[in-house]
Amino acid sequence: MNHLPFTITAYLFNAIAVLANKFLLQKTIPDPLVYVFYISIVSLLAILVLPFTNTPTLSTFYLASVSTVLWTLGAYFMFKALKLGNVSRVIPIIGTLIPLILLVFATETHAISTTQTWAVWLLIAGIVFITITDWAGKLSIREIMFEVLSGGFFAISYIVLREAYLNSDFFSVIVWSRLILLPLCIFMLVIPALRKKIFTSNGLRINFFSKAGLVFLGGQISGASSEFLLLFSISLANPALVNSLQGVQYVFLLLFAIFLSKKYPQIFEEKYTPVVMLSKLAGIGLLGIGLYLLAFASG
Repeated sequence: MNHLPFTITAYLFNAIAVLANKFLLQKTIPDPLVYVFYISIVSLLAILVLPFTNTPTLSTFYLASVSTVLWTLGAYFMFKALKLGNVSRVIPIIGTLIPLILLVFATETHAISTTQTWAVWLLIAGIVFITITDWAGKLSIREIMFEVLSGGFFAISYIVLREAYLNSDFFSVIVWSRLILLPLCIFMLVIPALRKKIFTSNGLRINFFSKAGLVFLGGQISGASSEFLLLFSISLANPALVNSLQGVQYVFLLLFAIFLSKKYPQIFEEKYTPVVMLSKLAGIGLLGIGLYLLAFASG
C-alpha cells in the first residue's frame, strides 16, 4: 500500500492544527505543559479499543512506549519553542530538522534507495525555500535549543516506532503505546507544582462552546487525526520518506494564510513581495519534483 495519500492528508490536518495553535498559544493556553496534558488525555482514548487488539510482545510494548514518551517530549519542547519564537519560524525549523535526522539515519542504515534519498533532499530544500522568508525576528539560544531538542525527540520516536511496527500490526502498536500516558498523566496530577499549572484559570476552565473552545477542540481533533495518519504512514514506509513531505503542510498553510490574512491581519502578517513569492514558488517547485521522484520510487 502506498503511503503518499495518507501522508499528504495527514499534513493537511496538521496545517489545520497549526492554525489553531497560532490562534490559541498566546491567549487560551499559555503554558506548554497544559497542552501536553490535554494531548495525552485525548491520546488515552485509544485504550477504549484495547480488547480488540493483539497483545504485543514485551519488547514491542517497550519500543512502542518509548516512542510515545519521546514523541511527548518532542511536543513539549516544540510548544516551549513556540512560546519564545514566531510560529512561522519555529515549525519549519523543527520540520526541517526531523527529516534531516531521519535521512542521516536511513542513509547510514541503507534503508532507502538512491532515488528516494534525492527525493528527500529536494523535499527538505522545498521546506526551506517555502518558509525561509518567514524566519524573521530575534532568534535566541534557548529557542534554538528547544527546536533541536524537539526535532531530535520527534525523529528518534519515529525510528523507534518503526521498529515496533516491524514486530506487530499497526493497530495493536498504536493502542498499546498509549498505555504509558496513563501513569504520565497521573504523575502530572499528583505532583502539586505540575497540578497547579494544569488547573489554572487558563487551563481547564475553557468554554468549549465559545469560539476559542471550538478552535481548541477543532485543533485537537485535527492534530490527533494528523498524528494517526502519520503513524499509519510510518507503518507503510521509512520515517525519512514520510517526514520529508512536511513541506506539503506549508503549502496548505500558505493557502490558508492568503484567505485568512484579511480577516485576521494581526495573526497573519505575511507580506507577499516578489522576492517572497519567488522563494515560495521555488519551494513549491522543489516539493513537486521531490514528490514526483518519491512517487516514482514508490511505484
